[in-house]
Amino acid sequence: MNHSCLSCLPGPDQVVDYQAKVVNLPKHFRGPPASGNGGVAAGLYACLGAGTLSDDVAQLHVRLHRPIPLDTDLDFRIEKTGDSKRAVSVSQTKTDVLSGWVSSTVQEPLMTDETLSELRSHSVLSPQQQSRYDEYVEVPGPSSVDFAECFVCGPEAKLGLRLRLRPVTDEIFWKDWYPDHRWVDNGFLAALPAIAALDCTSAAGFHLNGVLGEHESCLLGTYDAQLGPAAPLNDSDGLRIISKTRKREGRKIFTDIGLFSPNGTAHVLGKATWIVVSPEVAKGG
Repeated sequence: MNHSCLSCLPGPDQVVDYQAKVVNLPKHFRGPPASGNGGVAAGLYACLGAGTLSDDVAQLHVRLHRPIPLDTDLDFRIEKTGDSKRAVSVSQTKTDVLSGWVSSTVQEPLMTDETLSELRSHSVLSPQQQSRYDEYVEVPGPSSVDFAECFVCGPEAKLGLRLRLRPVTDEIFWKDWYPDHRWVDNGFLAALPAIAALDCTSAAGFHLNGVLGEHESCLLGTYDAQLGPAAPLNDSDGLRIISKTRKREGRKIFTDIGLFSPNGTAHVLGKATWIVVSPEVAKGG
């Protein structure tokens, strides 16, 4: 195997060790206070897939079975299920923590053409949308207080992305993003942060729009990502994270989200399924 990327090269952000056949999430990759970030877990699947597929990873699916331990070696197993697809599981003492698959072909579009077009249409905001974004004042809430050090959205995550989406319409949540060069991988944005960036950002509007009640929270259940061309890091216009909640069915919430360039190029598309839980469970209590 001659694959190497930010996720498996020695350094502070390494999560995959092919020689030992383990994955290990450092503490700065937390989601809830005491467990790993689901988006990071999905992002490491891109590395595991790239290490075994003959072509680039085009799509992946990850199911979270239990909280992801931090600073803990977890065994991974990769099985060939077709010429272009691999089943991947991550376990602790033979109990699945993550399961899913990676593929070098798109198995099924993650969203309708209409939804993709709607997200893409907000790659550049109208003056009214820009004003709404600029004037929005976030009120402290569960995601900024209970998950203050979450790698993706935590405002106090010193080594994190600190991505806080804001509404630009009643349904669309948005953030411009200028990734730090820490995340460069062969001249482009590394797959792990690109995929992770679409995790809890997809839940940005749940409380504001009444999808979650005052005494409800949620945890990521499954994450699907469809990968397009790698995002450039030297673009002064940055990137766009654009999200829309699809629907809630009982305890499940479905969201569509994408990482775009200002010209509308889709670098990563995501579909997240969230499971409604109590705030105590979400925090790991």
